[in-house]
Parts: sequence; structure tokens; C-alpha cells
Amino acid sequence: MPIPKKIPIAREEDYHTHYIGRYDNGNQFFGYETFVFNAPYPPNEDWQKYRKEYVVLYIFDPKGNFIDFKYWYAGTTSENKDTNAALELMIESVGQYEFCDIIVKPFEVEIDGEIFGLIPNEEDESIELMPSSTIAFFSPWDGSYDT
Repeated sequence: MPIPKKIPIAREEDYHTHYIGRYDNGNQFFGYETFVFNAPYPPNEDWQKYRKEYVVLYIFDPKGNFIDFKYWYAGTTSENKDTNAALELMIESVGQYEFCDIIVKPFEVEIDGEIFGLIPNEEDESIELMPSSTIAFFSPWDGSYDT
């Protein structure tokens, strides 16, 4: 089955899609915490000093078109900042909202030289949440995902 132009994403409380929903103006959002290893780390080194933590909020119009994003680079994992609280504040800063399922189109943006977004993978016939391939969506495209 080919990759669709829009995918439903089911909200799962306290899991990868906890922070998805709709603002009062009809715009949809997808917020999440992710990470990037921007370079291999030397053997016997603490990986937490090399993993960069991000908080990202993607905003889509009511038809699912990507329209904007906000992000915060939280430092490395070893710096141990409260990314969850930062994400909640970021979502609240845009307006009144409700958590719910969404339907959006794949997209990509560049942040600090890395590709972020919902990226189609033609080889696997999937759409992956990048970076770090946190979750992936597959046929039957019913809003569920694999980790």
C-alpha cells in the first residue's frame, strides 16, 4: 500500500503521542521530546555527554498542512534539564488547546543541521518520526504506530 498524503495519529496518553491535539483556532499540534547523536562518541566515554536533547512543537493548519514549529535545545543528556515541563509550556504558549487525535501530512524541517519531522521511508513503506526514528507509522494507516 503506498504512503498516504495524510496520516491519522492516535493520541496515547503518557506515551509517544501524549502531546498531540488541536488549538481553539483549529490548528493541530504535535509536541515531543527527542534526541540526536551528532557524532559518534569514543569508546569508554559517557554517551550522555554526546546526546543532544530537544523539545519540539510542530503546528499544522486544520487541513493537516505543516505551517510552523518551535524548538528548544535542552543541552546534552548529562545536563539533565526538565524537557517535559518545557514542552508543556511551549504548547500552552500558543493558545487554548485540547489533547486529541490528529490527521497531518508528512513534512521535514532542519534544526541545527539535523532533519526533523514526519519523514516518508519509501523502502519500508512507512513514515518515521525523526530524528532518532522514535516511532513509525505503517499500513493500514489507522493512527497506530510502532516503536
